Amino acid sequence: MIEKTLDASLLFSMINLTSQIRLRGDLIYKFAGITTQQYVILLHLATDPNIPFIEQNRHHKGGMLASELANSMKISRPGITNLVKVLMQKELIAQVEDEKDRRRKLLQLSSKGKQLLQEMEPLRKEANMAFLSQFTSTEKEQFLEFIERCATYAKDQLDNPTALTKMHERLFALSKNDL
Repeated sequence: MIEKTLDASLLFSMINLTSQIRLRGDLIYKFAGITTQQYVILLHLATDPNIPFIEQNRHHKGGMLASELANSMKISRPGITNLVKVLMQKELIAQVEDEKDRRRKLLQLSSKGKQLLQEMEPLRKEANMAFLSQFTSTEKEQFLEFIERCATYAKDQLDNPTALTKMHERLFALSKNDL
């Protein structure tokens, strides 16, 4: 039987929190005719400094590649393509040629996309403040530090071939036992 552990409870609580935040965002952004994921793409293209990828890659003033968006958002390339296609149809983003390499297509906010972000920003701030109002500034800073450490560790584990090989070996052994 599966036992209750602090580690598993913590991870499932983080998954649940992420789902709740996305669903909450979907309720807010549906009035603009977009999803939370689409809104996050707009924030990427607006170079929101609160997004870790933007903070780490400050060179994104002239647009972003779809592959960079996919990497930042941890979405498959076909998944990001579908999201981008919808935003282009809604005329919230545009695709332009890279000045240095015309084969590369950069995504940028359109004027309509900039206007939408400007209109939604007060609502986003209000929603964030309401959601986090139960916490002190110190608690928020501690939580942010905790989440950043978790994200760094998770990325390091995925980037570590030895750790991945050991995990795959254990999964392969488990699947053989099921046969």
